[in-house]
Amino acid sequence: MKKQHKRGVGKTILAVVLIILLLAGAGYFVYVYFQVEDVKVLGTAKYDASYVVKLADVPPKTHMFMADTDKIEENIEAEPYLQVESIAKSYPKTLVITVSEREPKALILHADKYWLVDGNANVLEMMDAPPEQQYPVVSGITINSVNLGKPVDTEDIFKISVLSDILAEIEAKDLYSTISTIDLSDINNIRMQSYDGMMIKFGQSDKIADKMKWIKKMLPKLAADGNTSGVYDVTSGTSGTYRMTDDAVASQPPAGDATQQPDAGETTEPAGTDEPATQE
Repeated sequence: MKKQHKRGVGKTILAVVLIILLLAGAGYFVYVYFQVEDVKVLGTAKYDASYVVKLADVPPKTHMFMADTDKIEENIEAEPYLQVESIAKSYPKTLVITVSEREPKALILHADKYWLVDGNANVLEMMDAPPEQQYPVVSGITINSVNLGKPVDTEDIFKISVLSDILAEIEAKDLYSTISTIDLSDINNIRMQSYDGMMIKFGQSDKIADKMKWIKKMLPKLAADGNTSGVYDVTSGTSGTYRMTDDAVASQPPAGDATQQPDAGETTEPAGTDEPATQE
């Protein structure tokens, strides 16, 4: 009876040991099987995918379940020109990182430095002087601090939103070679200046697309007649008015063909077309 009891205990111990070994083996298999072996990068254009993988710095033998996606995102965005859109896990062994590349859109003058920013005011570079590439210089935003790769720290959130809309239209209308400065000091009286020296009264942040259409259409005509100084007023969004000085009475079009109205015979186009929305 005692021998049978001992044999039963021995079998139980053996079974427990075998189960432990099987579980340990299965655990090891699962751990090894789900280790990150490949990092796939999507969304790059100017940057090589291998550069993004290097920035990600995923430690060797990282388990898929334990991959620190927040840390990976932080590592990649140490490069100011890169923004992580998503990090997905493609089991069993692949991390899929989707990024977008930030494009420079403007310069913000702060602390005697030029800060190159994208369309959402994310800081890309610090410069002592404007680059050869033409970007509008933005003023009138109160900035607390700037950090590379981060949005400018400011309480003027609405001004940043307006700036984003203006920059989007500058790009859409191909006006980077036209608009030199953007002054947002008074959000209800936005002013710009062309590289030729024309002051542009932009007014409030409404009808931005229409105002940009007038600027694109009329400034070249004014310049062709030698009118590169003075004031071009598009505050209404439905017309453009040229003045020799800011406080002068609105003038008739200067001699020549540089009119503020669409050309003779030109029909009024609805908003959303490439022509100004209405004629004066």
